[in-house]
Amino acid sequence: MAWNIQIGEVVVRRQLHQRVGGGSGQGGITRPAKRADVLLFSSPAGARYGYDFDGWKPDGAFHYTGEGQVGDQTFVRGNAAVRDHLDRGLRLRFFDQVKRSVVRYLGEFRVDPELPWYAEEARDRLGDLRKVIVFRLLPVDFKAPEAGEASPGKPRVRDVPMEAHVAETFQMEPKREPTTAERREADLVDRYVAALVAEGGATTRKEIKLPDLGRALYTDLFDKGRAELVEAKSSAARHHVRLALGQLLDYARYVDHRSRAVLLPSYPGPDLVELLHRVDVACIYEQEGGGFVRLDP
Repeated sequence: MAWNIQIGEVVVRRQLHQRVGGGSGQGGITRPAKRADVLLFSSPAGARYGYDFDGWKPDGAFHYTGEGQVGDQTFVRGNAAVRDHLDRGLRLRFFDQVKRSVVRYLGEFRVDPELPWYAEEARDRLGDLRKVIVFRLLPVDFKAPEAGEASPGKPRVRDVPMEAHVAETFQMEPKREPTTAERREADLVDRYVAALVAEGGATTRKEIKLPDLGRALYTDLFDKGRAELVEAKSSAARHHVRLALGQLLDYARYVDHRSRAVLLPSYPGPDLVELLHRVDVACIYEQEGGGFVRLDP
């Protein structure tokens, strides 16, 4: 059966599936039986499930989040079909939503063979943070919209104000209210910044933009006097310390620095201090009566 839907054509989704010979009327990725076409659908409602990376990016690709609304997304079913479509001789047909149950055909796409996909973090429909797959799709039968700027070939790092203390989850979900733990973490950073400033220090935050990824990363704090990367957590429990350590090691690849530190609301215990010191990371914690203690490696 030949493909007979024109680029820009608007069609009721139920009628679309009748015309192409099947496929699920729901969900973002579906394949009609006995066809070599995979249908992809994008909708603004997908942002509720972490599908807010979708759209044209400066790299000239359409970034499209894979299927799976709960838990980590994996390469099964539709996600596998998209990733492997070139090897399997399948064609990707892309549609965006015009209004409820009505879609517009944008054209045929293919995954970029050089960087077909990357992993991002987003919350699922249960509110849990998980890994999502974001495909980089290139147009086949039409020209991509003009990009506002060329895609950078390397990460870009710049200072941003401390007042813009926005957790990475807020960048993904700007309408979400901060949790109690997130507010405690922000307050801890504010108190530590005040202590540094009182001693004549200066602070900023670092924004890290990676090439071809959907969003920026933000450090909690950068102590200018020490040229120190600082990652804060709302608890001194092992899980939080390990998470802070992983984030520090991630950011340290991109930000020029002389030292690294984890900022905690209380003393984490000698074992966790040793863990930090083994990878040359200082431990800074707040005393019960006020003030901060620094344990250098």
